[in-house]
Amino acid sequence: MGTPMKLIKLFLLALIAWALGVAFIAITLYFSNGGADFTVTDLMGFGVMAIVASGLLMLALYLPSLYWLKRRRGGVDQRISFMLLTGLVCNLPVFLTLVLLINRKMVLSEALGFIATFLIIGSVFGYGFTLVHRKADT
Repeated sequence: MGTPMKLIKLFLLALIAWALGVAFIAITLYFSNGGADFTVTDLMGFGVMAIVASGLLMLALYLPSLYWLKRRRGGVDQRISFMLLTGLVCNLPVFLTLVLLINRKMVLSEALGFIATFLIIGSVFGYGFTLVHRKADT
């Protein structure tokens, strides 16, 4: 498979990861108040922040780290390590920042919601990366 096709698959993978992250935000916002006070404005505010931040993380941290791990391991056979890399390790600075913002700029539930969102987005992206770079395709 050629490089342009891998780039398209990585872009689609990013869209899927973002969609799952925004879906988590929507479900959390809806059920946190029993459906009351659920507005598209809230969803767009949280969703856009998550998409912009995770997009920057994907380009600056996730992809270089994933390619480094792929090169170091000689492939993408152990999918769990790729999921842990982008889901937990690469997101540690974000998690730490969000924890430090608790009771300063956001409440605990918001911070935990964002942490879970970045965990989902990162894990899905790491897992999808292994599917894009399977041995049969390299």
